[in-house]
Amino acid sequence: MKNLSTKNRLIRRKQKRFPLVSVVMPVYNAEKYVGEAIESILRQTYKRFELIIVDDESTDGSSEIIKSYKRKHRTKIQIIKTQRNLNGGGDMCANLGIERARGKYIARMDADDIAVPQRLEKQVEFLERNRRVFLVGSNAYAINKRGNTIGEKLEPTKLTDIYSSYATFHPIIHPTAMLRRVFRGVYFSYQIRYSANNDYYTFFKLLCKGYIFVNLPEKLIYYRIHDKNDTFVNIKEKFLNTLKIRVNMVTRFNYKPSIRDIILNVAQGVIILSLPESIIRNLYLVAKGIVRPKTLNIPPILSRFIVRSSV
Repeated sequence: MKNLSTKNRLIRRKQKRFPLVSVVMPVYNAEKYVGEAIESILRQTYKRFELIIVDDESTDGSSEIIKSYKRKHRTKIQIIKTQRNLNGGGDMCANLGIERARGKYIARMDADDIAVPQRLEKQVEFLERNRRVFLVGSNAYAINKRGNTIGEKLEPTKLTDIYSSYATFHPIIHPTAMLRRVFRGVYFSYQIRYSANNDYYTFFKLLCKGYIFVNLPEKLIYYRIHDKNDTFVNIKEKFLNTLKIRVNMVTRFNYKPSIRDIILNVAQGVIILSLPESIIRNLYLVAKGIVRPKTLNIPPILSRFIVRSSV
């Protein structure tokens, strides 16, 4: 018993040397999935974390589900309840969680996704070894609303490829992102400038300022595709936001798109602004490699375009 007790003390002492990770999870009306999302964080192999859940005035059963987990894991879970629905694509809510965070690293998590057990461990190990890297994301499995795997989301892994990709799409799968809470003496928060897409704006701006982003090739979350994904709500408005952001980066932060990038942006605009949002959603799924064009009966001319760009 004495040897076992000594071993346990050594384990606890070693764990205290690991950096704390603050997992920030905005929640709005996610009663179908939020339990699985919370469970996936609680099952992480990396144990030095706090889970900060920001309940954005949910009107379904999400609040009760969150509270039930809080009762079981009082020291591990914090709940922030907004006084009104912020409706900012999750980034305004995330800022509330980040303000409360104590960790060296911030890990974003969505209420409808599932993290693989090694997610935090792998990302912390990478950031600890690579002190110049600000943000590390990963690839992802794609699942449907029933949790069945339907494909994968693959993004560029190298900084140069990530930088060039920002001209036409967002190459960071947001709920895979882990970043440094303080970097270059500055505390991180999302800059809220648009009705949505503020993560795209914030990350793009930091990238233009020389911050280093990397995506791990491993698939570290199960990214859920369903009708209420924030990505698929008000698609045309969000695309116009992305165009404004891209122009902003070119004119104010010296981002240099290629001629090909400019042509792709024009083509994206024509397609997105002229087609119904239901079709745009299908184009997105094909462009991200989640499903094949034949599965959704996408016309060949669109198939050839979307395999080289993203909505």
